[in-house]
Amino acid sequence: MEKQLITAKYDLLHVLGLASEEDIYNAQYNGLSLADIAEANKVDVQKVIDLQLAELIEQLDERLSSGSITPEQYYAQQAELPEIIMRSVYAL
Repeated sequence: MEKQLITAKYDLLHVLGLASEEDIYNAQYNGLSLADIAEANKVDVQKVIDLQLAELIEQLDERLSSGSITPEQYYAQQAELPEIIMRSVYAL
């Protein structure tokens, strides 16, 4: 799981065109959303959304395959992902 988190952070930095997590932290501390950061770096915000969706679906897939959630829980949580991601990316 730790490797997955490191990879996810690197992928987000790469997509946003930033050098470090500190860059994201500072931008968000100053009131910018991930969408604002993407726009400022001339990155299509859909790339950020797609990345987060893929990462969260991967986590759900792992939880389902390990038996920590039922198929019903999997589909219910998967249905909530678009709203969760939009709130995250646009800081709603």
